Amino acid sequence: MIGRAVVVVAAAAALAFPLFGGEGYFTHIAIIVCIFSILASSLNLLMGYTGLVSIAHAAFFGVGGYTSGILAVKLGVPFWLALPAAAGVAAVVALGAGLPSFRTRGVYYIIVTVALQLIASEVFDNWDRMTGGGLGLKGIPRPGPPFATKVGYYYLALAGAVLAQLTVARIVRSPIGLALMAMRDNETKALMLGASPLRFKVFAFVTASALAGLAGSLYVHYLEFAHPEFFNFAVSVDLFVAVMLGGAGTLWGPIIGVVILEAMREILHGLVALRLLIFGVLLIVLILFLPEGVLPPLTRWMRRRRRGPTAPTA
Repeated sequence: MIGRAVVVVAAAAALAFPLFGGEGYFTHIAIIVCIFSILASSLNLLMGYTGLVSIAHAAFFGVGGYTSGILAVKLGVPFWLALPAAAGVAAVVALGAGLPSFRTRGVYYIIVTVALQLIASEVFDNWDRMTGGGLGLKGIPRPGPPFATKVGYYYLALAGAVLAQLTVARIVRSPIGLALMAMRDNETKALMLGASPLRFKVFAFVTASALAGLAGSLYVHYLEFAHPEFFNFAVSVDLFVAVMLGGAGTLWGPIIGVVILEAMREILHGLVALRLLIFGVLLIVLILFLPEGVLPPLTRWMRRRRRGPTAPTA
């Protein structure tokens, strides 16, 4: 676990960041990192603590984004009502999709999540009347002052990221979290102890999807635009890699993974066509050399540094 001092320094840096970034490009990148941290933290609840691999997280990201955008553009619903509505609709869709999905296991469940992502992408791309189809949904308004500027919106996105992190941490440290981890480690033993796998899987899936919907709302209102490309299969792969890179089953690992991936995206900005290939190679390297992700070995190294060298035994 990251030490308290590191957390305090990181929090202070996050709060002070706009003093240096202002309304420039780095503040834009920081907003994107905050929003994708919500997605990574919520996916980590599924992958890291429940043992469910999902390749459909971008679908719920899109459900939330389009719900919020459609409510704001077509019905004139204020942002502060569209935001919780986005999370609620994503949760309802997840409930409807999760109940039949969890009756499959192993590779079949993963195939179901891939199919769900593909279906969602088709709906976003072809329901022209509501989503704008390939032209996208334009004119999505930002919330009013003080959140209309990049600096103001940064603090809103940061609040969303903190909320998501606190939600996941609260669940993980509760009896529900213990049941989820017991089910992840051995579903048969968890069932023998009285934990209902279906009920807990649905709970984790719905909660993670609601947070993804929240992130989708923040994303489209920031960009003032929604497009199917924002929520496609490649985004789900990015999120999967971010969680694996940082460390699935750790509270802070997925956020570190998002920061690393966003930095890589900026460095490889001109190689968009090769992004999936590069991330695929990165995933293979992770599985072979860093199966725990970056954070667990880094944490162990920091602990050894604090203890200092051990005296040789006679």
